[in-house]
Amino acid sequence: MNIFEQIIYGLSAKMETPQGYGAFHLISFGIIIALTAVVCLTLGKASQKAEKILLMTVWAVLILWEAYRQLVYAAHFEETVYWDYQWESFPFQFCSSPLFLLPLAALPKNEKLRDAVRMFLASFSLFAGLAVMFYPNGAFSSMIGVSVQTMLHHGSMIILGVYLGGRLLREGKMTIKRFLQADVMFAVMVVLALIMNLLSPLVTDETFNMFYIGPNFPCSLVILDAIYLNVPYVLFLMIYMLGFSAMAFLVFSGQLVLRPSWYKSLKRKKAEKNSAESYENTK
Repeated sequence: MNIFEQIIYGLSAKMETPQGYGAFHLISFGIIIALTAVVCLTLGKASQKAEKILLMTVWAVLILWEAYRQLVYAAHFEETVYWDYQWESFPFQFCSSPLFLLPLAALPKNEKLRDAVRMFLASFSLFAGLAVMFYPNGAFSSMIGVSVQTMLHHGSMIILGVYLGGRLLREGKMTIKRFLQADVMFAVMVVLALIMNLLSPLVTDETFNMFYIGPNFPCSLVILDAIYLNVPYVLFLMIYMLGFSAMAFLVFSGQLVLRPSWYKSLKRKKAEKNSAESYENTK
């Protein structure tokens, strides 16, 4: 092995695969809850620049850990070292969305685009992170680093989702219109995933099932796996998209319910602003 391969081998250290609601899972979940509270309390009212720095910092960390995951899955250490890319781990899944959306939530000067992405992260992405945390079966690995990576990745989806939801509420931007924009963004990603799945046989005959919606491999997501096997494929796609949209909408609505004081405060400020403008116009 060369030095690079020795490093990868060291990073592939094994452990007993963690179980859902075991010590590793519960400690990780506790840390995520604590970090969510810290980030919201310390940066909830921070400047837009501070928000952008936070988003780009998290993005850089997630990219580094994703690169690690791709490398350790591709490296195989037997009598000799050989590399074989695992197409099943290609990073374009629903939960991978922060990898390519976080820069769009921080960098564009187009405020409408940035707000739509922030809404996606505060609804669709937050739902995905919560789903994995509450139902982690299959999320863990016998490799220590990969199990850490999955908790870090999905945990960041929760932390940033709750944080951005609060920011959008404070700014008066937690609206149905913006949620629908986020829903369109989700639909675009589903279409891209479907196109990639259809074209994948041209590249590999290995399992390649982005968003778990490809026609060539069965869906392995809980509940949806049974639906996939028992309804026509087109109907499965419709149920998939409507189901994810509905769950994201529940997360979106839940934030309005759980944070009523912020929402009422924003409505009051808006009413006061409109009243002041009306008074000025009557002068």
